[in-house]
This record gives sequence, C-alpha cells and structure tokens, in this order.
Amino acid sequence: MVDLRLSKLLDAALDPLAWIWLGVLWWGIRCWRSGSKSRAVTAWSLFALIWCLGATPLSATLLAQLEKPYAIGDWEGLPKADAIVCLGGGLHPQPLETLSFSASDASDRYLTALDLYHRGHASHLVFGGGTFRIQGEAISEGEVLKAWVERWGLGNGEVHLLGRMTTTRDECVEVKALMEEQGWQRILLVTSAWHMQRSLALFEKAGIEAIPVGCDLKGMTSSLGAHPWRIFPSSGRFSDIHVYLHEKVGQVYYRMRGWI
Repeated sequence: MVDLRLSKLLDAALDPLAWIWLGVLWWGIRCWRSGSKSRAVTAWSLFALIWCLGATPLSATLLAQLEKPYAIGDWEGLPKADAIVCLGGGLHPQPLETLSFSASDASDRYLTALDLYHRGHASHLVFGGGTFRIQGEAISEGEVLKAWVERWGLGNGEVHLLGRMTTTRDECVEVKALMEEQGWQRILLVTSAWHMQRSLALFEKAGIEAIPVGCDLKGMTSSLGAHPWRIFPSSGRFSDIHVYLHEKVGQVYYRMRGWI
C-alpha cells in the first residue's frame, strides 16, 4: 500500500504542470530574498491559483453542475424515440488503427448511442461529427462510425449521416432537415452531459423534441474519486476547467447569435 501511494505521488510530481508550479514557488522565494517583495507576492499568488485550479475539487464541481441535470438514473426507463442522434467530437484520425480512428475521452457518446441502438430504443441512428483526412482523403466521423457499425452488425435499423459538420449548430440544422424528410417526431439526443445544456437549448429552439441522454460524466466521475484533493496540481484538472469555460463561453455566443 505504501509503495502504491509513493508511486502515485511520484506520477503526480512528474506532471509538467507540477514542475511549473514548483518553479513559480522557487521564483517567489528568489524574488523575496532579493528584496523584490511585490514580485514575490505576485509569484506566490500565481502559485496559489495554480494549486486551487489543479489540485482541488473545483474543476470537478464546476463540470458536475453542468452534468447533473442530464445524468440518466434509470436507463431501463428511458423512452423510445424515432431516432438516436449522436453528436460528434470523440474521434481522432489514425490510419494505422484497424478502425481508422483513435477514440478520445468523449467517445462515450458513440458507445452510449450504439448501446441504445442495439437495445432497440430507436430504429434509426444518426451520426454527426467533423471532418478529418485519412491518407489524403476527406472523411467525416460519421462515415467512419457507420462502416464500423455495419461491419460489427450492431443494430437492425438504419444508420444516417449528417455529412461533414463543423459545429453543433450545423448538426442541429441538418437533424431538423432529416427529421422533416423522414417524418420523425422525437429523438434521443446523445452527447457529453457537460455539453448537453447548450446542445439541448439549441435543438429545442429549432423546434425539435429531444430527450437528453447525457454521458461522458467527467465532473461527476472525478467527484467520486478517492483523492479529490491533491498535493501537486494536475494538468488534467486544468483541461476540465477549459471544458467548463468552453461551454460557458459557447452559451454566451449562441445567445448572442439568437440560436438559443
């Protein structure tokens, strides 16, 4: 047990952010000793800020606020719909992989949508997502995923593609057109729970009846961890802060554009 704790502590200390954090502390000490007390105070304030953002439960708490309203407590009670719409953003192109992609930490979106599709919550599955290049050929996330679904035989319905999208707004516009074409009334909207507030508002503003299905619970998962407080700040927690700020700024921008 002692060896395990020491191993984890050493791993945390090897995070480049931890080196920067300690460097700021050292800089503050140097400034103080040289008589530049104002610079020392600035350095130590930065030292404290880095620790608060990267070593406390703050990032998890902020993300959890976005996630909680859309976390599914009863998966068996989830209603059926005409289609499952899975928003993109969880793949990286990688031609050396057998699937032609590497999954990011947001790939829970695809696994959740596929599981609901496999269990018969809808007979249609819709993939959005951006565009990347594999060996010089432009291809969308949806095209890669559709090939995978069909090769594995993961459902008995039909898979639809939204094309090569750039933003969630683009996906919403295409879903609206597809629903009108197919005569669908209601969809299951699958995306990361921290991204759902903005996404759901966008779809509802467009007049789409969407049942939110949140997944990829970064904040709520972190808050369940055994060590919410750390000695060394973690770059991963800074990444979570970035996700939170991205969503908040995105909401402001969407409101300014009149999309939500």
